[in-house]
Amino acid sequence: MPTPPLSPRALALTRFLLVHGPSSRAVLGEALQLSEATLSRVARILLDAAIVTEHSERASVGRPKQILTAVPGSRHVAGIKLTGDTAHGVRCDLAGTVVGSLELPLPARFEGAVPVDGVVAVVGELADRLGPVDGVGLSVGGVVDDRSVVRDGPFLGWRDVDLGARVRESSRRPVVLTNDVVGLAREQLWFGAGRTHDTFGVVTVGAGLGFAVVREGVVMERLIDNGHLLAHAPMDASGPPCALGHPGCVSSYLDRDVVAARSGLTGAQVTFEQLAAVDPDWLGQAARTLGHLVATVAGALQTPRIVLAGEDVNTLWASPVTVRTLRERTGGTPLEISTGPLTFEDWARGAGVAGIQGLLGAL
Repeated sequence: MPTPPLSPRALALTRFLLVHGPSSRAVLGEALQLSEATLSRVARILLDAAIVTEHSERASVGRPKQILTAVPGSRHVAGIKLTGDTAHGVRCDLAGTVVGSLELPLPARFEGAVPVDGVVAVVGELADRLGPVDGVGLSVGGVVDDRSVVRDGPFLGWRDVDLGARVRESSRRPVVLTNDVVGLAREQLWFGAGRTHDTFGVVTVGAGLGFAVVREGVVMERLIDNGHLLAHAPMDASGPPCALGHPGCVSSYLDRDVVAARSGLTGAQVTFEQLAAVDPDWLGQAARTLGHLVATVAGALQTPRIVLAGEDVNTLWASPVTVRTLRERTGGTPLEISTGPLTFEDWARGAGVAGIQGLLGAL
């Protein structure tokens, strides 16, 4: 069934039901500031599209309540995260629930770049094998423009590649392309931190540093410097250099690949725990740096809500040095920090939620 172009009111109602669960018409009207007549028109559109259902619930006094319920399984999207060598895919319903996953290798590099035609073919195959989907959400590390163009994709060796258009033409499906951390921010806006805060920051730590900003309910599609100023903010002028040669900057302590190379460890499976065992002094420095970084992002955005994620970020977050640094930097102002590891399935789910929002007209 084709997805209708949802009006802002229909979108708001759908999102409310997806986030908060079944609700009566009275509750929806009050929460969304809709008149009874307007709510009836909007509900009818969504009922006809099978995005919501309705049933009567007997009340102890008065007329039965009319309860609207979202139908997450009415639409599905393929969420695909592209790394330098693999396409990691999930199949999501409208509530962002993963109902299937699969990964496929990307073609080998040719002259320093992963062949675009080969990636388009793999994405199409992955979407087909995941099962019936109504759209595709793609995410990459790097700079993305117009939700379609990979302006700078260092992990793929790409510049100015309109991947969205290529996949859209090949698959005959709606396609949304996003930066991978922005995809996580979109997932958090609907199904995480955005439930309680209109403004929050997302910080990812691991193989590089990632940042995303949600301000007053709007996801910033692209940071002015792709997070460079935050990642390379100075911490200790006598500290070790980062990959760009900056002494003692945030990246020199929190970029896992930089720290691993400095410690003599190599390989994709290097963890923060292993790094701490090889260089015990690094853990305290990294924890202090993380505390400063989180406090800086919270202060710049003027929000207490920060989402902190990474493959093994809990190793740093568990350090008492991180908590002490935050307390010192914030003067005791309470912050609400959520932490969690990131698997490739989580990254793909972020891409899937971006695809869901595109499908429903939320972008």
